[in-house]
Amino acid sequence: MCYQLLEIYSACRCLYYQHSVDRCAAYGRPGHGVTKKTILVGYQCQEHSQSSGYGSYAGGQTYSDSGYYSGQSAKDSRRQRR
Repeated sequence: MCYQLLEIYSACRCLYYQHSVDRCAAYGRPGHGVTKKTILVGYQCQEHSQSSGYGSYAGGQTYSDSGYYSGQSAKDSRRQRR
């Protein structure tokens, strides 16, 4: 049996990515269909998250790097400014 995987956003149901068909030996024969499997990804696409106001979990805020894993902490950046 042939399968095709579709990744869609869970809230707005817009297509995120459509994979190619995983073919079986009977691919292309009359009466043989392709079974589509759907996986939910993310929440909303960029277009719908901007129009509804619900798309961003952080409320549109941006956060700075804490510095713990980036190799530069806040203490190091103060030393460099002096």
